[in-house]
Amino acid sequence: MINFFRKIRQKMLTNNKVSKYLMYAIGEIVLVVIGILIALQINNWNENQKIRKQETIYIQNLKNDLNTQIKTLNFYIDFQDLIIQNSNIIIAHFNKNKGFYNMDSIYPRLNDLSIRTTFINNNSTLTEMINSGEINILSNQTLKKDLLDFNQQVVTFMKITQNNNTNLIDLLIVPNLIKSSNFASSGYTKAMRTFLKASHRKNEINYVKNNDVENFLNEPKERNELINNVAYRYEMAQIQKSGNEDLKAKAEYILADIIKELDNN
Repeated sequence: MINFFRKIRQKMLTNNKVSKYLMYAIGEIVLVVIGILIALQINNWNENQKIRKQETIYIQNLKNDLNTQIKTLNFYIDFQDLIIQNSNIIIAHFNKNKGFYNMDSIYPRLNDLSIRTTFINNNSTLTEMINSGEINILSNQTLKKDLLDFNQQVVTFMKITQNNNTNLIDLLIVPNLIKSSNFASSGYTKAMRTFLKASHRKNEINYVKNNDVENFLNEPKERNELINNVAYRYEMAQIQKSGNEDLKAKAEYILADIIKELDNN
């Protein structure tokens, strides 16, 4: 084909048909340019197809991660409900008995208040996409923004949870609950043992209860300190539950959009 065009050009030059040669040369250049443009279009189309395929894989993985995160959040919410319930029962018992008396059914609930959960971020795909810049592969800009906002919300709540666990529950509340080992021999409630088993944690503690525990608990200073800690533990559980519920609502909202996105693809 190249030789064919070369012969035509040579023939035109030999016959002094310069104007026709120039028109032919221009036409040949145009054809080459068109060929290059077509090749670029095909290449761009292929690259775009690869990107859209990778986008679909990411979106499917995001869907799986969000489903896992929602299940985890449900676990956290149920756990905080147990802490809230136990706190309410302890406070009601305290008010009814004018102190910490007749405590056999209450000791396990006090033990339960010494347990807390961490926060697990199950959104590994989203973290990977943000760190690598692949978040920009998403063509749905609204979904992209929602995912970035959700990630920031998760990171912030993780920090709050860690701070509350370390500085408020572990260092402030728990020491007061277990400082004399007076409650430990009663173990935990059945509901708490179920949670501990689900989270693969040891479900019993082995201390010996002091037989004089009620006298100790009802000394004015100890009594006030303990009931205040129970009330504070209640407030902490309410805060954690609210945070988990907010994250769950956001995750469910994004999940619905992701399912629509997958259906459109």
